[in-house]
Amino acid sequence: MKILELADRINNIEKEKRKILRKLDRSRRATNRNNFNLDRTIKKQGNKKVWWIRSNRYIKLQQNLKELYRKQKDIRKYQHEKLANEIISLGDNIYVEKMNFSGLQKRSKKTELNEKGKFKRKKRFGKSLGNKAPSMFLEILERKLLKFQKTLKKNRYNEIGDLDKEIVAVDEEIKSSYINIIRQL
Repeated sequence: MKILELADRINNIEKEKRKILRKLDRSRRATNRNNFNLDRTIKKQGNKKVWWIRSNRYIKLQQNLKELYRKQKDIRKYQHEKLANEIISLGDNIYVEKMNFSGLQKRSKKTELNEKGKFKRKKRFGKSLGNKAPSMFLEILERKLLKFQKTLKKNRYNEIGDLDKEIVAVDEEIKSSYINIIRQL
């Protein structure tokens, strides 16, 4: 058994993305002064559609943002394809832990306090799951396995190290720490 990080060469593009989005906003405001109120909110124009003038600079910045997203998508897909090939070359029986990725992306519903009496953050793993795309990796792996007439076995993983349909309840504390480790990956 081996634990690998998905798409480890993916760069965090948040800084560049934020810079481009701020430039886009400044350009939009400079070329469309009539569409904004004095408090910098967009004017409501009733049933009429708000017309936006896009400058050449604005269009170039939009293309830069699209290019940034495209590069990240290509790197992610390349690394997933490469990792899928490595995994298939290792053997015939491939087991994957069942995980609800969409549930991990959403905010927590419970409001909890930490030891100091402050509220814990409800934020989970939305951005990192979006960057690493584990569901995309599983789809690529299944597609490649179908080519070799193999199937992907989705099971729960227990603490002892055996693959079973159910988690063996050894100790509640161990189980909760194991689940936290899996979610951090």
